[in-house]
Amino acid sequence: MSTKSVLVNFNGYPSTIDSLIPDNGLANLAGSLLHNGHETLVLDFCSVDIIRRLIPRIISKELNNVYDKVLMDIQSSGQLKSETINQLRAFDKILEDHKQSELRVISNEIIANARSIEADFIGFKLWTGDGFAGSVRIAEHIKKAMPKIRLFAGGPHVDWFMQSIFDYTSVFDTLCYGEGEETIVLLAEYVEGKRELADIPNILYRQSGSVKVNRQKLISDLDSLPDPVYDKSIYPAMEDEKKIKLLMVDESRGCPNSCYFCIHPRKSGHRWRKRDPIMTVNLIEKLGQQVDTNAFRLAGSNTPSDLRRKIAQELIDRRLGINYAAFGHVCEINHDDYKLLHDSGCVSLSFGVESGSQKILDQDINKKAKVSQIVSALKECKRSGIYTVASIIVPCPHDTPETIRETTNMLIETHPDSVTMQLPGVIPGTCWYENADRFGFNIDGDYMLKSMLYRIKLLMPPVLWDSFPYKINGMTHFESVSIAQNMAIELEKNGIITGIGDFLMLIGKTLGISPKDLSHSNRRLFFAGEYDKIQYMVRSFNDQVKLINTYDGVAGE
Repeated sequence: MSTKSVLVNFNGYPSTIDSLIPDNGLANLAGSLLHNGHETLVLDFCSVDIIRRLIPRIISKELNNVYDKVLMDIQSSGQLKSETINQLRAFDKILEDHKQSELRVISNEIIANARSIEADFIGFKLWTGDGFAGSVRIAEHIKKAMPKIRLFAGGPHVDWFMQSIFDYTSVFDTLCYGEGEETIVLLAEYVEGKRELADIPNILYRQSGSVKVNRQKLISDLDSLPDPVYDKSIYPAMEDEKKIKLLMVDESRGCPNSCYFCIHPRKSGHRWRKRDPIMTVNLIEKLGQQVDTNAFRLAGSNTPSDLRRKIAQELIDRRLGINYAAFGHVCEINHDDYKLLHDSGCVSLSFGVESGSQKILDQDINKKAKVSQIVSALKECKRSGIYTVASIIVPCPHDTPETIRETTNMLIETHPDSVTMQLPGVIPGTCWYENADRFGFNIDGDYMLKSMLYRIKLLMPPVLWDSFPYKINGMTHFESVSIAQNMAIELEKNGIITGIGDFLMLIGKTLGISPKDLSHSNRRLFFAGEYDKIQYMVRSFNDQVKLINTYDGVAGE
């Protein structure tokens, strides 16, 4: 006997073109299930189709007009007029009501597919915002229609909120944290009656009125993982240009650093686990042929520099013509490596800079990096011809006007191709959360619930979002967001683009669109939900990344 399952990804409305890449997490889970004799179907609703479904054409036309008003307001006075704000709020309400009705339609589609294949269980990937609240609503509809089917859930939201999710909803039978490739197979065996929940690592479940949290187990050998599956018969969103063909590849997991704001060490461990570089390139070559793409992104949150070098050299030796993006690290790479990476097809690197103030790096971030190293890395990377992205957190817990100025000056000096800005998220399980008083965070009493349900309102500027369920050194939501916005304005005045990450840099280069033009078009298209133009962009990208060369086989097989 083997099980049959449906794996679901609903993440609300995609905010950028790179939100439409295939979900490597679900592809990995599907590969593990199939490798172990189980059948599965991946239903990924984060595709081009969801844009038309969540923003009907008639509303899209009106949103285009509103977008023009937003631009006019900002250009004329630097802030939105009350009339424009009221329009944005009205459309937000209309789209929220429409989404709730669409969730029922999506639920019925999942139910129909589950019944069609006689599924034994359904797995959900839980994300922030609509990826959580929307998925819960979908799961509730399914449970009413199919009360006997088992519902499992994993994903980033479980890593963050763990057993607190059971305080909000009882719709899921089991929650999975950490790495899921081995766990999903064990859960399938549980469904078969071959295994007890108590024996399965990386899960949470209710028993006798309490929540049981089983031990964590990390996958020791990444080379042993089955290949991810993107076959259209298993992953139907891969057909008809619904997804952008840029694939994530797990070359490493874990991180030896201990940044105070980051949950990765708790999720993936404090030591690096590396895939063999030859096997990594084998996988890239194999997936490239299967999906017909030369566009990839290394998925590791902090790829070891020696592994990155070996992968780069292997790509050069095989002359595969691959283009890829990755994370960089200011302390983990020799400057001579940037030319090697560039020559191997590395288009863009994103660096976790966080701050340009040494005081903030030491006190609030624990980055173990010197500002001089950051400056050198950004300059050398850009000089090599690789698009260079600096990611910062603003405001950091103890930021002052002086430290903000240090960060701004450092970015102006190094002039990266783009700066991405994150507001300081207080994630459960991180040092920031566990030591909130030390870092000046005043966390609301109902923080867990508010954070689980927090929704980023894409039609609204951040100052009009709901207040965060915490304060930073007594600052209001408006004050903290204003600091970030003012920095963004100054950077833009100095010719530095904001909001374009390494994914988008790769996409823009493939399409022949400058980062500046891509930034403007990306914002407008997704704000207004211009389905036809977004689909054209996806189709154009997929046409451009089609493999030119044909191979007799994958090296090493």
